[in-house]
Amino acid sequence: MTHILDRSLLGIAEALRKGEISAAELVDEAAGRHSLSGSHYHAYKHWDAEGAREGARRADKCLMTDSAPPPFCGIPVSVKDLFGVNGLPTFAGTARQLPTDWEKDAWLVSRLRAQGAVFTGKTHMVELAYGSVGINPHWGTPRNPWDNNAHRIPGGSSSGAGVSLWTGSALVALG
Repeated sequence: MTHILDRSLLGIAEALRKGEISAAELVDEAAGRHSLSGSHYHAYKHWDAEGAREGARRADKCLMTDSAPPPFCGIPVSVKDLFGVNGLPTFAGTARQLPTDWEKDAWLVSRLRAQGAVFTGKTHMVELAYGSVGINPHWGTPRNPWDNNAHRIPGGSSSGAGVSLWTGSALVALG
């Protein structure tokens, strides 16, 4: 039998709807993958295990009671630290935390939340998204997962987003 994460995103969403896997199990898998590789690859500025588990509980309730659950119901999503997420601090790659107004869902985050997305946390990025190589002097730079022998940069201003996908700690990344 193939592993659930070997399926396409549509295949995983279908498995959730058919009850082949629960959102809680999917989040547990994402959390397990994060715990195995998180400190090495450094994708996240803020990993939100508690928020992800709460989101998974809501998604599982929706999957059990709604005959037509929303398309992202139960899907783990990582969010670039430039977007606001309810209750999570935003730094936008800078040394200082942005005002608390940034601890509310950004427009796109709120739309995905309404569609059932489960948020895993905020991923590393370059300062103020101004740069293309992925380096951050304040919070560290994620590792490019294609070379375990050297700390190479993953590239892009959303450097942690791609790494979160590669590690399997998220299935969709805003970045």
